[in-house]
Amino acid sequence: MAMHDELPFRIIFAGIYVAGFLMRGLFVQRLKPQGEPIMPETGDPGEISRFRVVFQKVMFFLWIAIVASYTWYPPWVEALHFTFPIWFRYGGVIAGAVSFLFLFLTMKALGRYWSPLPRMMEGHKLVTSGPYRFIRHPMYTGMMVLFMAFILITANAAVMLFSLIAIVLTVKWALKEEKMLIGFFGDEYRAYVKRTGAFLPAPGKMVRQIFFNRNDQP
Repeated sequence: MAMHDELPFRIIFAGIYVAGFLMRGLFVQRLKPQGEPIMPETGDPGEISRFRVVFQKVMFFLWIAIVASYTWYPPWVEALHFTFPIWFRYGGVIAGAVSFLFLFLTMKALGRYWSPLPRMMEGHKLVTSGPYRFIRHPMYTGMMVLFMAFILITANAAVMLFSLIAIVLTVKWALKEEKMLIGFFGDEYRAYVKRTGAFLPAPGKMVRQIFFNRNDQP
């Protein structure tokens, strides 16, 4: 595909990434005045591993390089292009916009408990409002949809490779966090598991919550 034909998607891809970066920065700044820890202590038992902290920092800079390369669109990036129907790619744009809004709502629901990397804080309470009413890991759901949107928008093999790696690791880390949350919240979290889906709403559980368990949420 000619370089000028890719221009709308290059702009959209860069725009979504920059908007996400700014949104993340906004929530980090909101935490600072409250004196909340911005990054987790990697040595704490039950917290995330040092590998994940280092890996996500490396991936952060790799993604900046990928976004910059695709936006600039040198010959080697063009060589990694594959064909998607144009409507498929604009479908990715819509999915990216929806996932961005969903991530914002999720971060807003978490409030003071949001952090760039997961950790349990003193006095931490289980959030079951907003997207968390029906899904236990809406943040990861939004991220996975966003990564899939990146694949559709760019139609680029390099972006697809890094997006698929990110999706696989997201699922792996979410399952690991389930153990951490069960260890911290105990029976409260086990009951929460029974009435929610991990990444998508469970239809039967959602119906029961809406029609038969309205007072269960704070």
